[in-house]
Amino acid sequence: MSEKMIIEEVPEPHKRESRLREALSRARQQEAERSDVIVDLREAELARLELLQDALSEVFDEIPEDTDLLECSLVPSTPPRLWVDVLGHVMMGRDKRTYRFLKDTRHGRQVILETTKLDEMAGRVTDYVAHRLLERERALESDADGKTVVRLGETETPAGPDEPSRRSGAVWGTVIFTFLVGAFAGAAGLFLAGLLLTAP
Repeated sequence: MSEKMIIEEVPEPHKRESRLREALSRARQQEAERSDVIVDLREAELARLELLQDALSEVFDEIPEDTDLLECSLVPSTPPRLWVDVLGHVMMGRDKRTYRFLKDTRHGRQVILETTKLDEMAGRVTDYVAHRLLERERALESDADGKTVVRLGETETPAGPDEPSRRSGAVWGTVIFTFLVGAFAGAAGLFLAGLLLTAP
């Protein structure tokens, strides 16, 4: 009788397979639902960033044509980003409703503004663009005032006497000489150590 009970308790192979198939089917369905949610969230992020891009289109249309520093381009990466320039971009926060304006600096990424309001973000990006244009104008003016501007077809004339270039040549000569002396001293030390260790 105990043998009969043991045999009855062991599930039949086709019942095990059907339970496994059902479990796999449920797992696939749950995974599909999760991926649908992820795709929907990503599309929502892109839609919100497109709204911001549309709000900024007039601002970027007013930028002079010879300025390639600023460009409002939406990159559908993961996560999607609206690039304002090489350093600044807008992306959506974790809640997918908050705009985050970020700028890369020497000290890491800096948050310029976080807001759920489209108009507020568009205003801050507009201010950022204005400041970047002013920085560009100042940089161009300082180049025009200084003697660092070189036009095509012309050679650059040195700003002063050749003393700085002579000094830098002397510094490099000293560095190379010191390196060679150190290398020869190290080689001689290794040779002597080898002789002492191999001597009977």
